[in-house]
Amino acid sequence: MTRLLTSASIPDPFLDYNELKCEWVAETSWTYKTTLPKVEKLQPHHTAILSFDGLDTFATVYLNSKSILVSDNMFLSHRVDISNELSKSTQSNELEIRFESAFKKARKIKDGHPEHKWVGYNGDMSRLAVRKAQYHW
Repeated sequence: MTRLLTSASIPDPFLDYNELKCEWVAETSWTYKTTLPKVEKLQPHHTAILSFDGLDTFATVYLNSKSILVSDNMFLSHRVDISNELSKSTQSNELEIRFESAFKKARKIKDGHPEHKWVGYNGDMSRLAVRKAQYHW
């Protein structure tokens, strides 16, 4: 959100009714990319682990264009052994995380279960279909 604010892509959502002007952010899929620091060739019996402590709900993680993790629950931590992937690469390693819109995905899940009675006290009931912090909704 900080980058969206500083680039003036969105107004400050905490002022006035600006939150309504920012709703599109939750309905958009986002991609995070970074280049990992170069790692020396691993010694025998050494392991390289990528650690994720709460990816925002629906995320697919790629290392050097290869899918290494699919997550659908923001409350779970993930540890991925990337030792083999690092040993294949003599150059930099690119990490990419693609986040699907939890809002849109939740609506699909909810709509896919018309037999279920979704009971909540306020807000969009599709939020009950996903493992995401409710205060993010």
